[in-house]
Parts: sequence; C-alpha cells; structure tokens
Amino acid sequence: MKYLQFDRLEAINSQLSCIDKGDARIFGRIEAYSCKNTVEDKKLKLHIESKYDDELALAPDVLSPLLSPISPFGPLSQPASRKTLFFLLATLNAAYPDYDFSDVKPEYFTKLPTIGLAVNSVNNVLLAHLGDAKATDTITTAIWSAIDEAAEVKDCDAYSFNPDRDLEPDAEEGNLWSFYFFFFNRRLKRMIFFTCRSVSSMVPIQPEEDELLMYDAEAEELVDDFRRTRSSQSLSLEQYMMQPFQLDI
Repeated sequence: MKYLQFDRLEAINSQLSCIDKGDARIFGRIEAYSCKNTVEDKKLKLHIESKYDDELALAPDVLSPLLSPISPFGPLSQPASRKTLFFLLATLNAAYPDYDFSDVKPEYFTKLPTIGLAVNSVNNVLLAHLGDAKATDTITTAIWSAIDEAAEVKDCDAYSFNPDRDLEPDAEEGNLWSFYFFFFNRRLKRMIFFTCRSVSSMVPIQPEEDELLMYDAEAEELVDDFRRTRSSQSLSLEQYMMQPFQLDI
C-alpha cells in the first residue's frame, strides 16, 4: 500500500494528533493509501493465497472452517473475497509498521451495511468525548468532507476492525476506547484508514505526545479554524447521518 498525501487530511491530522480533555487524551489520524503493492504487500498476498490454497488442496470437496463463508467478504474460497481481506491486512501493516497482521482472521472485521452507519458511529463517539455538539458538528463535517475528497465516500465499502486485546495495536495501559474504520473505493483502488483512541490522563504523558498536545483552549481555536475554512457547500452533521448516505459536495 502506498501512502497518499492530501493537504486537507494532513491539516486535520495535525489537529487531531493529541487533544487533552482533562480526564483523557484523544489521538486521531486519517490516512489514505493507494492499493499499489509494495514488496511487503506481495509477500503478504503470497502468504494469504498459500494459506487458503493449501486448505483447498487438502479438502477440495469439503468447505473447511478456514474457507467458510463466515466473513464480511463472502466465502474465502473465492479469490475476490481473499483480495479484500488482503487489502485490509496490508493497510493495517502499513499503518502500524511495528506490528504484523498477516494472520489476523477475517472474523475480526465487520462490513457495515451503509456508509452512513460508519459516519454515525464516528460522529457519536466524537460527540460523546469532545463534549460540545456545535464544535463536534464543525469538526466532523470537515473530516468527512476531506475524506470524501480523497476517496469519494459514497462509492466506498466501509469496514471496521474489532480486535481483542491480543491483537489491539493500541492496547496500552490506560487505553479507554478506540475505533478502526476502513473506507475502500474499489474503482479508485484507494483505501482510507481512520482510527481514534483515548488514553486516561492517569497515564503519564509520553515525550512524543508532549509537543503534539492540544488543550481545550487550543481545541476551541481548532474549531474556529475549521469554521473559517469550511466550504459553503459542506454538509451539516445531520446531512451526513441521513440514510441512504449521499454527498453533494
């Protein structure tokens, strides 16, 4: 997966990198990738194909547990299903280079029925923890507009990663909550990875966090910046939560 730079996503990431809410610190990032295979991606693809091909060879007439259709991608006996799994695992490997997700099972992923459900879930989490409806509306509108610019969200499939503690890349001491969403545009061959987590303020601030830390007063300035740069064509929070999900920007 090749990292893609979008100025609007970079601007949002710089502001969401570390927000101090008093009782917790919130970290968020949104990354765009093209589905262009790196050397490591090619190794991962071979690993996945070898694992499932071996299973088929052992029992060609019997659907084994490994190839059962209990996955958000459909039967893993189908190449297209395995390809989707590959792209999600490759994105995780790219986003967390110190981890290896090669053997993560498909049941740790969920395909959301609509983009609107993903949008609604993210907005509700941010509203609950940022604590200001008007500010959250402004910030989330900017977020979804930037994501749409990068990947044309209405044409994406949405997935979430739901790891247990052994697989959780952010399962550090004091981690309160986290989410991991993928927005996959097959036509553009592009993946958006959106993750956010919260860490208890009881956990000491790490040196790399200190310079990124944004306190409530600075967060208010962030909201003002978003309002000033917000296009007159941007959608409101309510529009983004409508079903079916539609964008007119």
